[in-house]
Amino acid sequence: MPVRASIDPKYLWRLGLAALAFLGTALWFLYDGKVTYPRQRQRALKYLELEEKERLGEWEEIAKQRGWPLEDPGEPKEEVEIQVQLIIAALASVPGLLFAFFFIRTRGRWIEVSESGLCTSWGRQLEFGQIISLDKKKWKSKGIAKISYRQNGRKRRVVLDDWKYHFDPTKAILREVESRLDASQIVGGLPEPPAEDEPDEPPADGAPPSNG
Repeated sequence: MPVRASIDPKYLWRLGLAALAFLGTALWFLYDGKVTYPRQRQRALKYLELEEKERLGEWEEIAKQRGWPLEDPGEPKEEVEIQVQLIIAALASVPGLLFAFFFIRTRGRWIEVSESGLCTSWGRQLEFGQIISLDKKKWKSKGIAKISYRQNGRKRRVVLDDWKYHFDPTKAILREVESRLDASQIVGGLPEPPAEDEPDEPPADGAPPSNG
């Protein structure tokens, strides 16, 4: 019977929240650099001009005409301060766009195992006989297992990750792959014990089981 491991919604939420946090920060600093700081500089320079000419009595009228706040705007923002806001906006937008890209790309992804081999939502299809090795070096610590296979003369890889995909079906896929391989093909760790040999009780802290 086929087993499918779909993307865990909690992983998608993490990507989405990270994207919103970085892009929100970028927009905040962009607004300051393009709107808030330049407007404050304009008001402050006019206030200083009136102060130097001893004409501060005209400030209230000028401020009302231009829709400015009536209070003293303080020291004008320097051009370098405006540029810093724009630089921070640019820097924050890079990880924000990356997280947004991964969020969009990852939605709806899955890995499935059947009697003949594996297939993925992004078009990978392989038979068990094409598998070269199963690398479990990071399975115990991070829940990552790398399936290397050769297809049409090219070496390819499918990665099982129980932090990104639902834990139970991901582990079931791992067990099924292991059952189709020779012991020499499994590197970096021992094969998983049969499911019936594992305890049914959840961890003491109540968290779902995970290798990551």
